[in-house]
Amino acid sequence: MSQRQHDMGGMQAGPIESDEHAAEPWAKMITSLAAAMRDHDIMRIDELRRALEDLPEDVYSKDYFERWSEAMVNLLEEKGLLTREEVMGKMDALKAQLEG
Repeated sequence: MSQRQHDMGGMQAGPIESDEHAAEPWAKMITSLAAAMRDHDIMRIDELRRALEDLPEDVYSKDYFERWSEAMVNLLEEKGLLTREEVMGKMDALKAQLEG
């Protein structure tokens, strides 16, 4: 079995940043969407973990909430609920509404 990018057991790691910082609004929305998906039986936490672990290295190295959003979109596609294009279209419409 090949080693995935998240499997870092035994490897040296840098310091953990523990500074307090306010969450960006979009990060709060990702947390809310994940909770709603769990509450409506669209996603289970173990499915999200698996989807996160399946992300390619270039995506896995992104910000925590960027990884979550990518994994959640992948799960929506996997389940045949929404395509990536539909999700991006809804996000673009929401962004336009917020900016307008």
